[in-house]
Amino acid sequence: MRSPIPQALAARTAFAVGAALALWASHAAALDDPPPTPAPQAPEPTLQEEEREAVVTLRSGQRIQGILVKADGQHVVIRVAGIEAPFAAADVERYELLPPLMERYRDLRKAVGDDPDQILALAQWLREREKFELALAEVDRALSHNPEHGPCRRLKHELEQQILLKMRAIRPTTPKPEPESDVPGGAEAGPRRPRATDVPLLNAAQVALLKVYEVDLAERPRLVVPRETIDRMLEKHAGHPLLPTTKEGRDALYRKDPAHLLDLIFRLQARDLYPQVQVLDMPGSVRKFRDGVQATWLLNSCATITCHGGTDAGRLVLATRRPNAEPTVYTNLLILQRFRTADGKSLIDWEHPERSPLLQLGLPRKDSLFPHPPAPMGVSGREGWKPFFRSTDDRTFERSVEWIRSMYRPRPEYPIEYEPIKPFVAPPPPAPPAPPIPTAPTSPPPQPTPGSNPPESAPGPLQPQPPHSTPPAEPPPR
Repeated sequence: MRSPIPQALAARTAFAVGAALALWASHAAALDDPPPTPAPQAPEPTLQEEEREAVVTLRSGQRIQGILVKADGQHVVIRVAGIEAPFAAADVERYELLPPLMERYRDLRKAVGDDPDQILALAQWLREREKFELALAEVDRALSHNPEHGPCRRLKHELEQQILLKMRAIRPTTPKPEPESDVPGGAEAGPRRPRATDVPLLNAAQVALLKVYEVDLAERPRLVVPRETIDRMLEKHAGHPLLPTTKEGRDALYRKDPAHLLDLIFRLQARDLYPQVQVLDMPGSVRKFRDGVQATWLLNSCATITCHGGTDAGRLVLATRRPNAEPTVYTNLLILQRFRTADGKSLIDWEHPERSPLLQLGLPRKDSLFPHPPAPMGVSGREGWKPFFRSTDDRTFERSVEWIRSMYRPRPEYPIEYEPIKPFVAPPPPAPPAPPIPTAPTSPPPQPTPGSNPPESAPGPLQPQPPHSTPPAEPPPR
């Protein structure tokens, strides 16, 4: 007898991801009652299945889990969240290979049983490993036991959006040949209009730097502080009261937890050392942005090709390529922080998040502090915008407010040069024409009479004034 899970998924043929969901759901159903034959092959490339996760234990006691990339006599390299972290063999106490992911999934699935809370934890475990379809099948299984389970319903919506974004990112398209001219008939061409795919993405080093600026040490993130970074810190900041002065104290510093070392780097404001630190986990605040904002409404409602994912809807253009990838997530985070409205306002109000134009523009116009401007589409001129929040009580609106509140404060100014596809700041309006300068009177001035005081001189033509000097701005906080 077929399990009800794949039947329920097959009914969602309206989703663009129906085929993928049915494939993964049927695989999940097979795990309920495994046949005596070998387990069906997971629909993943063979190369990815051969990758093994490992737990690396350093001599400092720190344990880091990720994909084992290389292990030789000099280095052990693992990949965590797409970032390769090398460790000198002398710093590694041991590493252990974990069983294949599908094998662990089978064991975990058997262990959690039918408890919706435990199934939810399993689905989140799958999601962290980007097994979105399997995670969705597990969420549906949890909802079959408790249809009103709130966290499962929210995760279900987020997973469906992430699968849609994933399918859009991998959907094959036939590239169109570049026209030799932008003018019909091959006349002299002007500059090619920018496309949404031209939105520049942050590189790996810039993404890594943003993770350092946004990390929350209270979350106990996995970090790597190389030994060379500690050497440089001790050398450059020698004599600072926060650093040890004895040899024993300096030797003990090398054995400190990486979170303690990064906190020390922050307190020293040793910004030149930030690029040398590796934050292996996505900070919780950025994860809230990715899952509760970008994947839930920003890209699907706001950054479509006809809106802010294209180049015909004003200056705000967001990145949509590989939407779940870190470069896209951090690029859009930077764009939203640096963009300014026509009247110079930031899209995000850090003091009063619920008043942020970014969120207010998604409310119905009659209820918004910053109503969205008209957005006519095509030759018909029909309205192309619709609100994606029902009200400020909308759960998606509330989660977006929670994301803003979770970001590191005070807000840092990222030392990153980024050239957007369109300017972040609107050009100033043209200055009004200057009034005509009054001319001096042509009649001769009256002659003073003997014994009288000379009259005050008439005002002459306006003279240019020296520019007003302003004190230099203070450096921004971290």
